[in-house]
Amino acid sequence: MKNVDLKRLKDFITDSVSNPELLKKDVSVEVRWNMNDNESQMYSVVVYPLGEKELNIDQVDFLGGGGRSPNPIQYCLVGLASCFLSTFAIVCKELNLNVKSLSVVARNRMNLSLPLGLDNEKVSEGVEFEIIVDSEDEKEMFEQAKNIAIGRCPAVWCMQNSVPVNARIHFS
Repeated sequence: MKNVDLKRLKDFITDSVSNPELLKKDVSVEVRWNMNDNESQMYSVVVYPLGEKELNIDQVDFLGGGGRSPNPIQYCLVGLASCFLSTFAIVCKELNLNVKSLSVVARNRMNLSLPLGLDNEKVSEGVEFEIIVDSEDEKEMFEQAKNIAIGRCPAVWCMQNSVPVNARIHFS
């Protein structure tokens, strides 16, 4: 498995055993509403260790947006799929699997009745991952990697467990 620094990961795990506070990470993003009708409805400047990136977000037209940028659910799926894929890749590296290429497709069927105030039906029937692997290693090893990754992935954990949501209003 390429593009996984296993030594750095193992060093972090070793350091975390003696200092469990290292395992707790605060993550935040700010999303701003755009008041310009000719641009995407929202944007966020996401800062990461080696730079920053502006992400534009726009609802689909039937939800009042212009469809000019990926919509919030697409970003949720990208976040979920990338978290799962990186977890899966780490597990493949730990299992010493030889992977030539790797991708995941995330699918979600939504029911918009609740967000539109029409009914109280479940918003989602669930998320499905289709993992596409090019490897000559045994398929059973990838099933094992998949099961381990599902158990370790933070985004999957958040989807499978109740996570409290709090919202506060600040006036400027």
